Amino acid sequence: MAVAVAGTQVDQAFAALGPGVLGLVYDYSPQPFSPDPARFILPEVIEARGSAEQLVADWCGRALYRADPVQGRAARMLQPFAWSYHAGEPSRIAADLERPEVGEVRERLLSWGLGRGMTVPLHLPGRGFATLTAFVAAEVGEAALARFALMAFGVQDRIGTATGRGPLTPREAECLGHTAEGLSA
Repeated sequence: MAVAVAGTQVDQAFAALGPGVLGLVYDYSPQPFSPDPARFILPEVIEARGSAEQLVADWCGRALYRADPVQGRAARMLQPFAWSYHAGEPSRIAADLERPEVGEVRERLLSWGLGRGMTVPLHLPGRGFATLTAFVAAEVGEAALARFALMAFGVQDRIGTATGRGPLTPREAECLGHTAEGLSA
């Protein structure tokens, strides 16, 4: 049910964003994001629309999700932020672009025309983590970022309310953590 509700919400959000938005991705994991390979868990729900649909296979299948500096920043931040993989543009991820593991992420996004965007980190009660990311054609202003953040929180509220599922219990979170480390609970 969560996937169907998320899909509907992402469809509506993408339609509302207009022509300057090239793609949209919502992802949710019941565990906080970790770039550490020993603790990394793929999101439970990933919904992509527009040009962003092409990145899902690589982000999950090739583990580029783990190397993506946007995801890493979102895991450590509470506020929405704009970012760019284009050299010389101001960006929250500018310092990360020189890291070797980011090279393939940057190359793919730029080749697909998805080198700019805005991301809203959604740190949820019960240790869950979600993001809503819009890939945009031009640099993002503060007003657009604020509108997108408000939209992201609304999308998450509607997804969370519709699933009827509360946050993980402490034991469920512990078991998921052990599974991420390759252990049995």
